[in-house]
Amino acid sequence: MIRSADALAPMTVGTAGHVDHGKSTLVEALTSIFPDRLAEERERGLTIDLGFAWFTLPSGREVSMVDVPGHERFVSNMLAGVGGIDAVLLVIAADEGVMPQTREHLDIIDLLEIDAGVVALTKADLVDDEWAELVEEDVRDALQGSALAAAPMVHVSAEARTGMDDLVETLDDVLARRPPRLDRGGARIPIDRVFTMPGFGTVITGTLSGGPLNVGDQPGLYPGGRGVRVRGLQSHQTTIDTAQPGRRVAVNLGGANPSQTRRGDVLAVEGAVFETRRIDARLRMLPLAPRALKPGEDVSLHIGAASRVARLRLLESDPIPPGGSGWVQWRLDAPIAARRGDRYVIRRLSPATTIGGGHVARALARHAPRGDTAVLEALARAAAGDPAALVRDALAAGLVTMGQLARRTELDSATTEQTVAELTAAGDVRTLRSYLGSVPVIEQLTADLLSALRTHHESDPGAVGLRTSDLARTLDAPADAISELAAAAASEGLVRLEGPRVALAGHKVELSAAEERAAFRVLTHLDEGGLTPPPLTEALAAGGGTRRLATALAQDGRLVLLAPDIALSRRTYNDWLGAVRSLFESSPSVTVREVRDALGTSRKYALALLEYLDSRAITRRVGDARLWLGEDSEPA
Repeated sequence: MIRSADALAPMTVGTAGHVDHGKSTLVEALTSIFPDRLAEERERGLTIDLGFAWFTLPSGREVSMVDVPGHERFVSNMLAGVGGIDAVLLVIAADEGVMPQTREHLDIIDLLEIDAGVVALTKADLVDDEWAELVEEDVRDALQGSALAAAPMVHVSAEARTGMDDLVETLDDVLARRPPRLDRGGARIPIDRVFTMPGFGTVITGTLSGGPLNVGDQPGLYPGGRGVRVRGLQSHQTTIDTAQPGRRVAVNLGGANPSQTRRGDVLAVEGAVFETRRIDARLRMLPLAPRALKPGEDVSLHIGAASRVARLRLLESDPIPPGGSGWVQWRLDAPIAARRGDRYVIRRLSPATTIGGGHVARALARHAPRGDTAVLEALARAAAGDPAALVRDALAAGLVTMGQLARRTELDSATTEQTVAELTAAGDVRTLRSYLGSVPVIEQLTADLLSALRTHHESDPGAVGLRTSDLARTLDAPADAISELAAAAASEGLVRLEGPRVALAGHKVELSAAEERAAFRVLTHLDEGGLTPPPLTEALAAGGGTRRLATALAQDGRLVLLAPDIALSRRTYNDWLGAVRSLFESSPSVTVREVRDALGTSRKYALALLEYLDSRAITRRVGDARLWLGEDSEPA
């Protein structure tokens, strides 16, 4: 069979099957590498821990083999190895047929939804044809309804070397139909082995997914997020500079403490996994589970190469019976590194048996009420993984930053930014400074802002507007987002901005007779300053006025605030504006110096006037000069 080079992505195959059915022997016959690496395993002829080997198929595809233990006491080690595989080699001895561990391994394969594989009926040389047919029928019955129901079956004998060519060709065909792993979410490796090498330091092994990993990269070890550096990479004992998803790799880490690095940790780039002690998940109970789990019951939960004690919290109204499925929340006894879509398996603590499993819908779960329809619908959307739906759900609760949004949706930063851009273009999302919000949320926030201002004015008609910081506290929203929201409302004519304060557009502060007399004194004091008016604070002090009075005068147009402490009476402002307009009649542009000289004032006042005119779109700065735009936006 001819296949393009692009289709020959490296893949990982894991063995499964009952103890002493010949898994390790078959792996050695395929790869010429005996996978058992522990002295105890070699002495006992029993695989206790994970074994690894590799070979190249006739198509040219590189295959990593993970040999997992079959004895029931070592199922937790089997789970550590089977989580990252692309296909399974289910090994069943022809002289014994389906055994208890065969069925448990098959349940695990089914729960992890590994639907690609080959069934190898080993020790075929020990049985006659009639017995072989009976065993094959028994196996087909056992596979019925499982993820491997349609898996091809090959009779082999590793000792006699019969059927091996058929097995290799069948495995090649099965892997050819598997799509390559996508570069998605960033590089991560669930660690299934940690050791040290003299002269090199800490080395971890595992199957890479999510994205490429390069020498020199600086990922982290999770849980904990301890920063490390990739000093070297090997795959199949060959040194490489870059590892691609789907490949088993050994990574030499700089900065990793071997005593603090263990199986079950995850080597990952930032954002590829999330550290959590609570996950929302879909749970499917095996039909042969003894009973439904009780709320608060503890189980052993396995994700990737990690295992934790997890306590059940039901999110649906009724317990999940054997053979049923539903939404649950798992609370873990220690942090774990996971992300949405991860498959998991649960086992009873005693007796230790596999009873169910499923997939993670939210790695960063929060407390949610039981039986809430909205929560269950949101979980279904989260499990589907549609980026637009995830972003909409995350923005429905309020304003968030881009970083917060990526964490809430558990999407990588590139996907988050692209989805936000698409929803913004569609008119579904708006930006307020560094915050994002859905249009309904922002519209509601605007309505709440106007309501807060209305309440403020009604309770104290003589008061000026509210500070944006006070509005932010009232609305329980970020201050810089409220500033942007107020600016947008001002552009629509809904509110008026008075420095750091916001007031309803139609609101005016009513002055008492005493305040009117103070206003006259303040304006007179400013005019008496001539070409260099005194600071506003000085004029207020001299006239017996307050900042509230200045705001009221600015509201009714009698005072023009050029800067926080620079103000002009309306009469002086009109005179200065006329002088600037006259300059533009003889020149297309003017400078600060020219304005200063025309007014006969200082540079400080000339610059303050021009910056005010810029803010009102009467002039526009171009380099060191100003252009005249007009007076349409200047109120009378």
